[in-house]
Amino acid sequence: MCKERIENTYIIGDVHGCFHTMQKLIGRLPVNARIIFVGDLCDKGNFSKEVIEYVICNGYECVKGNHEHLMEKYLYDAVHKEIHSPWSTDYRYGGMQTYESYLNDHETMDRHLAWLSALPMYIEIEQYFITHGFALPFYEHRNNPVYYNDFLLHRYEKGMNVPPSSVVNIFGHCVFDEVVSGENFYGIDTGCSYGNKLTAIELGTMQIIQEPMDARDSTYEIKEMALHHLGEVVDETVALSEIIARIDRRFCEFDLLSTEVAHHVVSTYGEEGVNAVHGMLEKKQLFMKQAKKVIENFETKRLIK
Repeated sequence: MCKERIENTYIIGDVHGCFHTMQKLIGRLPVNARIIFVGDLCDKGNFSKEVIEYVICNGYECVKGNHEHLMEKYLYDAVHKEIHSPWSTDYRYGGMQTYESYLNDHETMDRHLAWLSALPMYIEIEQYFITHGFALPFYEHRNNPVYYNDFLLHRYEKGMNVPPSSVVNIFGHCVFDEVVSGENFYGIDTGCSYGNKLTAIELGTMQIIQEPMDARDSTYEIKEMALHHLGEVVDETVALSEIIARIDRRFCEFDLLSTEVAHHVVSTYGEEGVNAVHGMLEKKQLFMKQAKKVIENFETKRLIK
């Protein structure tokens, strides 16, 4: 892919259906600006169809996010064949509003799906490498389809070791209260659909422009059960069966277990904890991505030992 010049180019974080917020933010940018989105235009917020239509009609660029992938994978079957997945039936996935908005507008849906299918996995402009997930570790594999999921799903976690690179990765996907940056990366998903704000960053100057979420755009919320919800004492002295009982007793008050809880269970109880995490998956208390992450971390540490 050819490299281009960066003047007057702005990268916008995960919009997630927040149409009014997006319009307000773009209205604060130069009229002739080149605008690129990091993906996840859809889901969670109330106006995914309108966001996508606006981006298409204005000729803005966008890389594919994991929620575009989900929409592309499941929307057609849900609307045309009534074949449903958690994306279209479980509000925690954020796709229910998107699905409902296309029910009586099949023509727009088909056109949008065709556009989504052609989205690139990355855009490279001079030294800037624009992706959805944190893809800096996979830069040398950027044209290898084997790394498709990594470009969509890989996360940056605060404090992780980031090796030197010849490029600067600008990405979304990982929600932070404020932009997170290092020598060669910027994470610009500032949780707009959760009631926070939408972020744009100008290439070159790295100036940050932000717009608080318009109240019309989203009521999406997930209540996570954290370790402190399980009682004053949560350590290795508490039996695993008691931890599970505490979770089950209180889960009706929440939508999801935090990754912190799953990590504690696995790191404290080892293989028994891994089995418990599989049980949490069966009870729909965890997302698969959470379980996979904590189990993979556990296996990696065990191999190192």
